[in-house]
Amino acid sequence: MNLLRLQAPDRAMLPSYLAALKTGWTPESDHDLAAAEQLAARVASAPEHLLSMFWNPAGQGPPVALDDGREVPRLAHVRHWIVDGDAYCGEVNLRWQPGSNELPTYCDGHVGYAVVPWMRRRGVARFALQGLARIAPTWGLKWIDIAMDVDNAASRRVAESAGATLMDEYVAVEQGGVRAYRYRLACGQ
Repeated sequence: MNLLRLQAPDRAMLPSYLAALKTGWTPESDHDLAAAEQLAARVASAPEHLLSMFWNPAGQGPPVALDDGREVPRLAHVRHWIVDGDAYCGEVNLRWQPGSNELPTYCDGHVGYAVVPWMRRRGVARFALQGLARIAPTWGLKWIDIAMDVDNAASRRVAESAGATLMDEYVAVEQGGVRAYRYRLACGQ
């Protein structure tokens, strides 16, 4: 783990990304072989298109449909892959409203992250959050909010070990109305 870094998704890392998907892992689930196969098929059929969808700091594109049917403007977003040497370890995503640190009311946080199971409990997620906090000022952010279900003890530990402060407990809109915690991590440190 000496060569851990964040990098923009690129074609050179696709074989390692695909190897992670072949295990049935996706950024949303550890055990969803069907979703992993669908994502791998998207990579195979249109790799450049998929990679371009991961990097949109201008928030360009059509509106996004919410679960309640509303259409809202697309947020600016970037995805960084977490890489150790030449091995894909997971990803950390950042979204924001250009020109503002505040998120719309329908968004619970700026950050999402996922680490492959075989790289967990090694500080990879903490590294990713801290790295993202150093990069986020590039897009004008002074802090990043990290939201998680109150029962997600692992994510709480990651946020706290990265230096984030618990801000509040609330009802998470994006997570279907579950109780959640919001942590805040200062940027640029």
